[in-house]
Amino acid sequence: MLASLDELPGVREARVDHGGVHFLLALEPDAVADDVVDSAREILPDARRSPASVEAELVEGYRHGATWLRAGDTRELSREEAHILAERHGEQAARALALDETKQRRMIQILDEETVAAFERVHAAGGGLGPKARDEFEQAARRTVERCKTFLDESESSRLAEFLSGLLSG
Repeated sequence: MLASLDELPGVREARVDHGGVHFLLALEPDAVADDVVDSAREILPDARRSPASVEAELVEGYRHGATWLRAGDTRELSREEAHILAERHGEQAARALALDETKQRRMIQILDEETVAAFERVHAAGGGLGPKARDEFEQAARRTVERCKTFLDESESSRLAEFLSGLLSG
């Protein structure tokens, strides 16, 4: 999404605040702000321009070092989040399944690979964490279970599928 905003005519750089709520568009000197905002609405149809006083506060925060992320930054944070989630949920699943250390390591590695790949596909598709993202994570869970069948027995595979399904529905 940020990459798409970066490519709009008149935009020098697009950023999003750490919470993913506010977008900051740095414009080229000759850009017409209203035209850029209209173009940005095609990418962010539900977006609304903040009141002038809020905009001024956000810009001032940016100038004083508040965290505003570029497209590559958000991908890197998502990759880090994917690693953290895979480790956390993998350890939980391993305990729930009473896996030995070797199986646990292999399962966490696969879960990590599939989770990172799902986040990457979500970023590539744009649109944030909506229905497409949910579908990506469900597919990643199914791929994880399939790949783990090479070393988990049938009962463990079935329980892993249930565990991952529970994570996605919760």
